[in-house]
Amino acid sequence: MAVMTTRGWALGLVAAGVLGGAGFYGSLPAKSESAKDHPVPVSALATTTLETAATDCGRLTPEELALSSSREETVSTRYVLEGVAGEALLPVTGERACIGVFADDEASKVTLLTPSAMRVPTQLVPRDVDPGTALSRADEVAVGKVEATPRDLTTMPGLYRLRIEPAAGAERRREGRRGATVVVNDNNDLALHTWLTDNLVDARQTTEIHAQARDGGKPLEKVKATARIYHENGTLVLTREMTALGNGDFGLKIRPTQLGRFGKVIIDAEGVTASGLQFKRTGLLEIASGVAGGRLMRIAGERLTDRGLEVDLEYIVTRAGRFHARANLTTADGKPVAWAQAAAEAAMGRHVMTLRFDRNLLAPGKLALRDIELTDVTEFPGVKSPTRIGTYAVERALQ
Repeated sequence: MAVMTTRGWALGLVAAGVLGGAGFYGSLPAKSESAKDHPVPVSALATTTLETAATDCGRLTPEELALSSSREETVSTRYVLEGVAGEALLPVTGERACIGVFADDEASKVTLLTPSAMRVPTQLVPRDVDPGTALSRADEVAVGKVEATPRDLTTMPGLYRLRIEPAAGAERRREGRRGATVVVNDNNDLALHTWLTDNLVDARQTTEIHAQARDGGKPLEKVKATARIYHENGTLVLTREMTALGNGDFGLKIRPTQLGRFGKVIIDAEGVTASGLQFKRTGLLEIASGVAGGRLMRIAGERLTDRGLEVDLEYIVTRAGRFHARANLTTADGKPVAWAQAAAEAAMGRHVMTLRFDRNLLAPGKLALRDIELTDVTEFPGVKSPTRIGTYAVERALQ
């Protein structure tokens, strides 16, 4: 197995240029034969709590509703090449591109040529200064030097040629060296969008990795995307070419059982734009996973009280710990109304947790519960139940 070096690991991750998007896709329906065939009365499900259950609710905004139902997405206009020695071709698609070379040999000579073979000026950059590539921290280049193009340089789109020449007598010292890491930030509208269908996933479940290169918001079709998946200790677990799904979307299904609690996915994409320019992009995703000690079974009851709407969630605990439940309440046509959450510590066995929506927040007419999830939060990060309930029409309590 290959192991990513500390320096290469930091470079590969930071250079992805992520713009974080939190949240997750709408959940799947919960499935439980025992819940269907042998329903347990709510009266028999009094939660054995180790401390008092905590509940909370509030008004749901359109932004919060979208966040709950959205995917975890990153966006990158950068790409990274590791272990570069000798010469390399660097595709550039933007007029304000920044190019940084992180060389492990301070005496090496770095030469960069434009597509028309003109010399591109580079300058030494202190480690505490951002050269425009988002790689500036001292621990990313423990030895060697950083050379980068001036930030105000106007770049000509096309293929740039990079040449790294070792100093005289350095060839004998090259054994054990890792080569240079090159980062190109195109700073334009051609971006690689990468996302997970779900995060904080139970490691026994499948999650999907997706990538799509977009130029000015339009998906590009002539693309090849490869995913490199790493264990939290930096060990390379899997390298796999992603499958074209249509409309420029590339996907890969994985089970995160071999990734530890915090796995990493680096996605390398390369292709050709509509105008015929070659391009590369690198994206980063982090996968948090584990094995949940609880499983959401069903909605066991609903009722309208003087205080508001109460919804009982039945769940099974296979490992004692602390559990958190949350759901969104909307109108029948999907407009946001309110959110509610509850948490409790529970021993092994069947339990019920009640979500309470304040009466003052309720809207007239038919209502529906969405994004109903149970998360085992005994340890950080929490792990979602492998079963969820996507949408549930509130009927009996409102009759």
